[in-house]
Amino acid sequence: MDKIKNAVAAICTFDVKDDVVLKAFAKFSGSGEVECFEAYGEICRQLLISGRTLGEYLHDMLVYSESEFIAKCAAAPTELQKKAIECDLHTIEFLSRYSAEKLKAMLSDRFDNLLFHSLPDFEQGEFSYTADYFLSFAAKHGSGMFARYKAFSFDGNELFPVENTDPIRLSDLKNYKVQRDQVVENTVCFLNRKPAQNVLLYGDRGTGKSSTVKALLNEFDGLRMVEVSKNDVAGLPKLFRILKNNPLRFIITIDDLTFAESDDRFGILKAALEGSLSARPENILIYATTNRRKIVKETSAERSGDDISRSDAIDESMSLADRFGLFVTFSKPNKEVYLDIVKQLADDRQLSLPDEELFAAAERFALRRSGRSPRVARQFIDHLVGRIELGMDY
Repeated sequence: MDKIKNAVAAICTFDVKDDVVLKAFAKFSGSGEVECFEAYGEICRQLLISGRTLGEYLHDMLVYSESEFIAKCAAAPTELQKKAIECDLHTIEFLSRYSAEKLKAMLSDRFDNLLFHSLPDFEQGEFSYTADYFLSFAAKHGSGMFARYKAFSFDGNELFPVENTDPIRLSDLKNYKVQRDQVVENTVCFLNRKPAQNVLLYGDRGTGKSSTVKALLNEFDGLRMVEVSKNDVAGLPKLFRILKNNPLRFIITIDDLTFAESDDRFGILKAALEGSLSARPENILIYATTNRRKIVKETSAERSGDDISRSDAIDESMSLADRFGLFVTFSKPNKEVYLDIVKQLADDRQLSLPDEELFAAAERFALRRSGRSPRVARQFIDHLVGRIELGMDY
């Protein structure tokens, strides 16, 4: 049993010593009978809750570990570094050989207590991986939370993973193909390490600006996304420092972008986009949305002032917008486009209403809402499906 404790203590390239299963394994050495019962029970509990074999658990423990060593050497490891990783993998492979039957037999013999044989079983599974496998995984998917999650929120100081992301796909978004193609093509260039632009998506409410950005996350495996509210824009320099050495590609999203002229965050965002001595890292782009033609709100003095004041206000607003290399406009749809979106969404949901009946209901719904838009069209279809399934009038 001392071999198990010594093996766990020697792990150096993966930061996993606080893992509950590894700590339970180490507890078998030198512990009393009750402690060994508890340790075995903890291993069973973790594996049964997760629904994984011991081999699968150990694999996931390593690929999702917050390992500074793996993150730093993933792109270009030396032979010495690879040898150190292989050493740790031999240790983990050694632990993976302990089946439930083998552990219970060892503990039963040690304490001369047949009760160990009555403990629950777990599936052993297999563990057989090389250093190249884990380095390749880290280079492609990142390590730690960046391997486990694709989306994050930033509060100006710290990153938090988003566990349940919006499942929307580009195919769920109807019309506006020209606009979406521009955003997609820019993103493809970025992911392939070709010149790409920061993007400002401008247009009326409900036209699909934010949905277009969110859908990118579900289209590209190598993409990660960080949501930053405009209130936390001041933290962008810190966020850049957190992400700059990461092998993954990040899009920072800022929704509903507007500033008052005196807002310090305005200047911070300008510098983050372009114009600062500290350049934006090459693995980061900023995609922002706005409903306003002028990102900087005019004051009443500017609106009533002379031509020079108004011109200065416009120049200040444009100085930020111009730093987005790609400006994509989403206009409110007319009746024909709105009904075409409704029809496509209805077909996706396999609704068999006559077009005349469908369109009349869609128009009534739009009149009760904020007018025609892709968002209203989607809300209408959701409303319609629910009422049809419940046998209600629509």
